[in-house]
Amino acid sequence: MNRSIVIDIIKESLWEKINKAVYSKDVSMEEYEELRIHALSLLPAPILPSLSIDDNLQKIWERDIIAQFSYNCRYKFLQDSLPISVPYVILKGTSAAKYYPVPENRIMGDIDIMPSRECMKLACEQLLENGYEEITTKSEQDRGRHRTFMKHGIPVEVHAFFASMNDPEKAKAFDDMIVQNINSLHILPDLFNGMILIEHINQHMEEGVGLRQIIDWMMFVDKCLPDENWSSFQVLLQKTGLEKLAIIVTRMCEIYLGLPSHNWCKGADPSLCADLMDYVFASGSFGNKFSRENELRLDSFSLLKHPFLLIHELQRRGEKDWKYAKKRILKHFAWIWQGAQLSKEIPLLVKGYNNAVKLNKLFDSLEIKKSKRGLVYYEDGKYIKK
Repeated sequence: MNRSIVIDIIKESLWEKINKAVYSKDVSMEEYEELRIHALSLLPAPILPSLSIDDNLQKIWERDIIAQFSYNCRYKFLQDSLPISVPYVILKGTSAAKYYPVPENRIMGDIDIMPSRECMKLACEQLLENGYEEITTKSEQDRGRHRTFMKHGIPVEVHAFFASMNDPEKAKAFDDMIVQNINSLHILPDLFNGMILIEHINQHMEEGVGLRQIIDWMMFVDKCLPDENWSSFQVLLQKTGLEKLAIIVTRMCEIYLGLPSHNWCKGADPSLCADLMDYVFASGSFGNKFSRENELRLDSFSLLKHPFLLIHELQRRGEKDWKYAKKRILKHFAWIWQGAQLSKEIPLLVKGYNNAVKLNKLFDSLEIKKSKRGLVYYEDGKYIKK
């Protein structure tokens, strides 16, 4: 995969023909797949006829565009006809797409909404009463962050809280900004919309943040954060601990993705921007590019400092992966089996450990949340850390 071609296609799609050199380059299936993995294959629809691609790829890409555009249309129809009478706001999705030059070319996923706190239960009941099926997973139930519903193949997430942070005060400050700005139009003011987009990057960084999330933020910055707006937005970022991340991501977009320059992020460390860009390309959308090697970078390496926790983790995985763990006697030895399996992957473990060290350093430099520090939950009217 030629990263420069992927970047050229993105820049040409977003910045109104400032990069015409892209049309002289041969675009292969690998570049298309990279865009698809980052949920960006619809973005180049206006320039697709001008790209240098073979007939087979042209047909595949056109079918993809038609399918994605069809999904977006159904998504927009369902969102506009949500049977919810209580106050709520739309998070991400169309609220991010409106900053794009062609909003329809931003691929949609879930419909995310957040009602006022006292209306969460009623909003969910109204969906169920109008033909929506609840598909909330066990892990979603345990976290209590949102409930998920489905209709016509479109998921709808109703959030009890949105922020995913390590600090209860910052999480409360963030969610209060949302709740206090709920209105009858279901749309947050631009600066608060921007807070949603940078927090969305923050909360998915561990599992893998993709280019679509980065571009959502970049297009918001281009439309809403000229230098004269920075000071008022900076106050919001500082309240929630997201200032460093916002500055680095913005400068990265300026260096690599064609975003016009801003004075407020000029001091960002270019090496940090480069490391972040490498990580974004390695991740894919929500980490869908991670391989077995990447799985082994997880923070469980910290368990090596705590033998009992390590054995517990090996036992949990062994009970899941070892077919003989279903037998009562053998079940107790699942941790030994799992440890033996991992021992066969020493080279990957070493590589994964080195990746983990590098990523921990990157995450610390960006001042973002880490699950191992304990995440904040909203329960019974309070923000608590678990």
